[in-house]
Amino acid sequence: MQRIKTIPQICLLLFCLAGFAQQKVKVHLIATYHMGGTTDALKVDGTKDNILGPERQKQINALLDILQKKDVEKIYVENTPDKQKFWDSIYTAYYTKKPVALRNEIFQIGIKLAQRLNIRNGVKCIDWAYDESAKAGDRQFTQYAIKMNRLCDSLGIGDNDFTVYDNIVLKQLSAFNDNIPSQDLTAVFRKLNSKDYLNKLFYANITTYLDKNAEGTGAFFTQYNMMRNVNIYSNIMRDILTDRPQSVLVLYGAGHIKALKDMFQAHPLIEVVEFEDYFKE
Repeated sequence: MQRIKTIPQICLLLFCLAGFAQQKVKVHLIATYHMGGTTDALKVDGTKDNILGPERQKQINALLDILQKKDVEKIYVENTPDKQKFWDSIYTAYYTKKPVALRNEIFQIGIKLAQRLNIRNGVKCIDWAYDESAKAGDRQFTQYAIKMNRLCDSLGIGDNDFTVYDNIVLKQLSAFNDNIPSQDLTAVFRKLNSKDYLNKLFYANITTYLDKNAEGTGAFFTQYNMMRNVNIYSNIMRDILTDRPQSVLVLYGAGHIKALKDMFQAHPLIEVVEFEDYFKE
């Protein structure tokens, strides 16, 4: 016959379970813009945004002073794992005080913050791309995506498949992005990480395609763009569950942050820390 647990044993068990439930991993989500420039419609003009100039470098340091307030053990960045050796070499060079002049936010924020926090391995690349995955499921989805893109081309899917709201939101986002080079970086990052901006960017990148979706192609484009987000999330979560850090930082393009935030907030192990939380102390 199984022995009945005594009251002290039950109390100890409940205490241990309560302690376990409180041991959440803090995930600091930081939305950024791409300082090295991009080719998309919402890009920031890199020729006007003089990241390597003295004024911008002063603002970078002020931003790093803010981010340094939170101690993190890992910094995840927007690049695929095959680029890890490159960023490892950049971190080693910067850590040993060799000259490095890169505009990219991975260096300007990620690596510089890792050096300040004395994170041994620098930054970790966890991005995902369709053509670089070795997983069978990803390969199948890639083939599906190729077929769907051909279908969209044959149907002449274009600007007429968007509603007026798509144009309104894109104009609002572009108006802010166009002015980023002339704004203080801390103010820029507070806007990039605001609920209003992230919601608009999520609409522009993900859900705008669903407003019409007459041929079912809009749902495909939403799936296509979200596929990257769910794999980024999966890459981070699998790493967290393997290494069990207490606190990590995710530095990613603003277009991914709302999707990542929703997924992280749903996980029982995770406590999300937002950029605005850095100003509440």
